[in-house]
Amino acid sequence: MKKKIHDFFTRKHMISSDYEIFHFLNTDLPFQYLHNHDFYELYLYLSGDVTYLIEGKSYNLKSGDIILINTNELHRAVINSMKAPYERIVLWINKSFLHELSTTETDLTQCFENIEKKNVLRPDFQIQQNIRAQLSKLLDLENYKGIGKDLLYKAYMLELIIQLNNLVLNDKSDLDIEITKSNLIDGIVEYINNHINEEITIDELSKEFYLSKFHLAREFKKYTGTSIHRYCMQKKLIAAKELILNHHPINVVYKQSGFGDYTNFFRAFKNEYGISPKQFYKLMVKSDSEI
Repeated sequence: MKKKIHDFFTRKHMISSDYEIFHFLNTDLPFQYLHNHDFYELYLYLSGDVTYLIEGKSYNLKSGDIILINTNELHRAVINSMKAPYERIVLWINKSFLHELSTTETDLTQCFENIEKKNVLRPDFQIQQNIRAQLSKLLDLENYKGIGKDLLYKAYMLELIIQLNNLVLNDKSDLDIEITKSNLIDGIVEYINNHINEEITIDELSKEFYLSKFHLAREFKKYTGTSIHRYCMQKKLIAAKELILNHHPINVVYKQSGFGDYTNFFRAFKNEYGISPKQFYKLMVKSDSEI
């Protein structure tokens, strides 16, 4: 059977309650902005000329690389050239679904959440083939007409995620993954993440890291692909969403996530996600109730 290729889209939210999987093959793509998701993302890179930006680090990808991204990590693909088609398999997994599949002995979220986990993995050929085969089984379910589909997708997902956790948590390899990074930017990103519930200004960062504002802003954009102001704003909004999903009152979330007042918070949230904080909460509660 000929493999199905999905049409590319810019949607950043899930429609299905458990998972969604896509096989993309593109020869032309719109500019990709730095963004995050409210779900886990697994990305199997197959071909193209792509650099992937994740939290201030740039990864030059090779065929078979696996990218694992959690809900707090800002990322985007940079298309260097379209001489070769950009092909990848992308799996979105609802956090609640993965928690549901976990047990008291086995926390399946570790491959996304463990503090030691790597964003980009370069497994050996056999493991690459195994993971691609497992993803292909999930893709094939789209047209499956037999009985047991409701059980098969959970079985396939368990098999895949258990293998990924073993790969992540037992990875002792030091493979030649080309990463462009800066200790300075790593320090700034860490500082921002540790002070996200406070007001963070470029003046404050300039003093903290003993650099001119101009040099700081230039270096930050060079490595992250975005401005300090926008990065801080996106990180604050990510923190706000987590608080909303943990049922914190929306009218106090803006203070807990470091916004000066509710009006600025509401405007930033609506501009970034296209919906209000209250609409976001209702949408996510409805999604979880369908699991």
